Amino acid sequence: MTGSVTEEPELELRAGRAGAVLVDASGTLGLAPEHTGVSERLAGALREWSEVVERIRRGETSGRKAAETATRRGELLATELATETGAALRYRDPVDGSVRRVEPQERDRNREGLPGGAATPEGDVPWLPGLTVAAMVAALTAIALVVVSLGLGEVNPLLAVVINLAVAGGFAPSIWLGRDVPTWRWPVLGLACGIVLSWIVLPLSLLG
Repeated sequence: MTGSVTEEPELELRAGRAGAVLVDASGTLGLAPEHTGVSERLAGALREWSEVVERIRRGETSGRKAAETATRRGELLATELATETGAALRYRDPVDGSVRRVEPQERDRNREGLPGGAATPEGDVPWLPGLTVAAMVAALTAIALVVVSLGLGEVNPLLAVVINLAVAGGFAPSIWLGRDVPTWRWPVLGLACGIVLSWIVLPLSLLG
């Protein structure tokens, strides 16, 4: 009876000087992770990780804790990369050079088909802290815009209107881009609500 033979992964994840790179067994073929069709979020995280590793190599960041953090972060990203590509790969530790096999994990079906893996399953959405942050940002934004607009309105009402439109137009791209980013969608929601709230409060204040 012959035992099953586990094939060695074809690609190995390394932290290169120009960014994270996948190399073949011979080390001659280099492929950037973003060229494998992974999410933009993961590609960005791998770039940030390789930059941190490069700073450690240059001596700009030192200490055992920094090295251990880079190692753990790299292994987590390697697992996520294997999961997104659906194939096992090798991970080369940027600190000690050791190589270990990384297997893909079972993917959460609730995340499949979502752009960049930005959205989270409904049960994982942090509604309470998220809405708290959104409410605080909305209140601060509304108060700031109303106070500034009332002050400008005493000088020239048209100037107050122009400033409000400029603020709304300036933040519109950030609101649109941040709406699907888990970390920023709550402040973005608060910012949008604060601008709308200021437009409601301001006319009432002027009439009052």
